[in-house]
Amino acid sequence: MNAITNLAGLLFGGVTALLMDPASAQHTDRSDLPYVGGPPVLSLRTRIPLPGVYGRIDHYGWDGKRANLIVSALGNDTVEIVNSWRRVHTIAGLEHPQASVYLPGVDRIAVSSQSGKLRFHDAESYALVKTLDFGVNANTDNMRYDAVAKRLYVGYGAGARAALAVVDPAAMERVQEFKVGSHPESFQLETEGPRIFVNLPDQESIGVVDRNTGVVTKWKIPDYTNVHAMALDEASHRLFAASLQPGRLTVVDTQSGGVVAMLPCVLGVDDIWFDPLQKRIYAPGAGAIDVFQQADPDHYTAVARIEAGAGAGSTSFHLKTRTQDSLFMSWPNMLPQGGSEVLLFYVND
Repeated sequence: MNAITNLAGLLFGGVTALLMDPASAQHTDRSDLPYVGGPPVLSLRTRIPLPGVYGRIDHYGWDGKRANLIVSALGNDTVEIVNSWRRVHTIAGLEHPQASVYLPGVDRIAVSSQSGKLRFHDAESYALVKTLDFGVNANTDNMRYDAVAKRLYVGYGAGARAALAVVDPAAMERVQEFKVGSHPESFQLETEGPRIFVNLPDQESIGVVDRNTGVVTKWKIPDYTNVHAMALDEASHRLFAASLQPGRLTVVDTQSGGVVAMLPCVLGVDDIWFDPLQKRIYAPGAGAIDVFQQADPDHYTAVARIEAGAGAGSTSFHLKTRTQDSLFMSWPNMLPQGGSEVLLFYVND
């Protein structure tokens, strides 16, 4: 009896010590933990179902007036409107929509498409207001809105036809364009200067467009192929670009065009995000999200890989407001009853 009592006491004491002394517990070496004892960088909050939505999901938009997430369901020929974690409307009859942008002031949603049509929809009723046709198979793609100049920039075309078009959202007409020589992928606008940086993977280059003069220069970068995603740290003069395959993060100096750093990252990144407050880079790709920390403009460390599951990726949307810091990630065709999902991750400070 005494032996049993002593054994029970030892076991109870050992368990109590583990509970009382967290330092004695063994931490699992997990890639989604940036430091021992800390929370994961990202936590999955919910999965937003999109029943009946099939095929690839492309670039997202955000209507801040209504807190609507705008989902470009390219493979389904629809745009899905999500509010409060549920779908509230579907805009149908689109030809492979590739990007959606909310236009404040005029209160419209612009939707690009592989067919070359740029459509403007009323953001309240979702009624079609106007269609701007860039030509057969013009492949209107990535878009950015300049809130100061009140201009919408649209990447489209291939070869000699390829350009960044400038659109007046009020008149819904093209007013200017900059030829870039091959299909433009992601691009970023300076807010404190006149330049636009644009990925030109077919030329293994980054195009630099001066909005004031119209001059286009190009920075040739070795092995800069299959690079679609781009983010800008304007304050530190750095561009972040991700290759679809092989998975690679490239950091470029926007003053010289030189490569500052190259790090391996997850395959299939089609959107990349930089948080200037946290100095973090989020690179969601094929089944996972890689997170990098900027120590200073020249030094970067991979701090986490968040496994999202096979089938997740490659497009995403980072939303940071006064009350919310979230990352949305596509998960096409994964619902058992048929359809897709959008994963919502909360960012842990």
